Amino acid sequence: MTLRDFLNLTRRRLGTILVCTLLGAVAAAGLLLVTPTTYSAQATAYVRVAMPQTSDGSNDSGSYAAAAQLASQKVKAFVSVFTSQSVAESVIKELKLDTTPAQLAGRINASNAANSLTIVVTATGDSPEQARKIADAVVTQSAAQVKSLEGANSPVQVVMMAPAGLSEITTTPSPMKYLAIGILAGLLIGYAIAFARQHFDTRLRTVDDITDKFKAPVLAVLPQSKGIARTDADSNEDFQSAESLRKLRTNLRYANVDHQAKVILVTSPLQGDGKSSVAASLAKVMAIAGDDVVLVDTDLRRPSVADTFSLHGPLGLLQVLVGSTKPENALRASRIDGLSILPAFDTPPNPSELLGSSRMADLVQHLSRDHVVILDAPPVLPVTDAVVLSHLADSIVVVVSAGRTRAEQLEHAVDSIERGEGKISGIVLNRASSTKLSRLRYGDAEYGYEYGYSRSEYRTDSDGHGVTTPDSSVHRRAHHTNSEGQGTGSELVDNGDAAPHESPEDISVTRRMPVVPLAKSEQLKHANAELQLDDKFAHEELGRRPLWRDSPKRS
Repeated sequence: MTLRDFLNLTRRRLGTILVCTLLGAVAAAGLLLVTPTTYSAQATAYVRVAMPQTSDGSNDSGSYAAAAQLASQKVKAFVSVFTSQSVAESVIKELKLDTTPAQLAGRINASNAANSLTIVVTATGDSPEQARKIADAVVTQSAAQVKSLEGANSPVQVVMMAPAGLSEITTTPSPMKYLAIGILAGLLIGYAIAFARQHFDTRLRTVDDITDKFKAPVLAVLPQSKGIARTDADSNEDFQSAESLRKLRTNLRYANVDHQAKVILVTSPLQGDGKSSVAASLAKVMAIAGDDVVLVDTDLRRPSVADTFSLHGPLGLLQVLVGSTKPENALRASRIDGLSILPAFDTPPNPSELLGSSRMADLVQHLSRDHVVILDAPPVLPVTDAVVLSHLADSIVVVVSAGRTRAEQLEHAVDSIERGEGKISGIVLNRASSTKLSRLRYGDAEYGYEYGYSRSEYRTDSDGHGVTTPDSSVHRRAHHTNSEGQGTGSELVDNGDAAPHESPEDISVTRRMPVVPLAKSEQLKHANAELQLDDKFAHEELGRRPLWRDSPKRS
């Protein structure tokens, strides 16, 4: 695991790690409350040997060496005396303690450092003062016990070297130590759980989750929004979702520059990933951009496009496929200029056979001559309908639901489409959370910046047909008038009906592109012949791109 992987793990599973760390601290605090507090003090005893003196009052060097050797031997044997129950009983009598010799002996510890003549006594009590008294009493009573054992004439003696009053009191348990251990243990457990969840959780949440596992590019990240929901197909309130759909439209446009897609199939691995909502919204934004679009509901098992656009039967795709009506009779106009819909109302017993028939192929070919056809296909994994339709599409868009679709599900869906000779243009991550908490957890900066555009710069059409850029109505009017041979150059400049309050300068702010001044635009109004001969020149003068549907038709 690299440092980046560790940071991503921490960011994604921060909640789990924090909860486990907090539980570790709470457990340590609870253990502190139930554990009785004790205090320890230390006293130091010294073992010495009295040397006999010569007749002249001096010490014999040989006697000194013998005494030092005797003391080093005796000091190790005396350690057990300090912790004996006999000494403990004497301490109890001296201090009048309410305990037994065995219990007190368990609270006393004696140790001798290597090559030293000192014995360190550590005594534990219920208070600092009691611990000091017990430590000093143990040394005193041990000295008496040694004298009794060695005899009154023994040169070996135990004396007090450092009383307990000079030592520091140690408190057990230590609050800081317990809390540190609890927090560290909780942190380790939290990371262990986070790593396990990260390893076994294959749900796709971010762009990196998709690009790390799949070769297909991510065309767009669509946020959670009512503007993309199926029941609000005509909603135009959410600028963020509208901008993400425009991004999807743009990426699809340049996914294959040499062969522009005229038939786009939108599907998903499972039901409920939002593919119908994405298909409807994509058809809307492409129609707003100036394309003639036909949205076809090819989900004959669970049709939904009719409900999305409030359409009623009986004529639909099924009637066209069985030959009971012509496509022109089944096509429905929508409230969005340039968008037609071929809905489905009835559920046949053999949808896969109908979608794979030659009539379906002929219908798609017929519609794609003059329109961009968007096929709202069923999900890939439950049924085979989308795979059957995949060879009819120039471009296939797979929609996955953030936090719901798993990597293995998307992998199976992609493999099925590729085996059906379908061409996947990219993947759309739908319903991605754009909240600050989600950006903190997943580090996805798709919507992390603040938009520099106001809602007024992206006004809606007067008839409520959806979110448009300030010049989209100009594009549509220019195309329709010129295609009928009745348009004039003034319609490319004078946009009083579509946006009466906008000027080329306003368009420049929105598009962030240089445009000609208004005076020069007025001159263009009187150059009708030149504008009709070179419509592309007019678009360049206004700082706009030529319409996509004005490009040469697919052969």
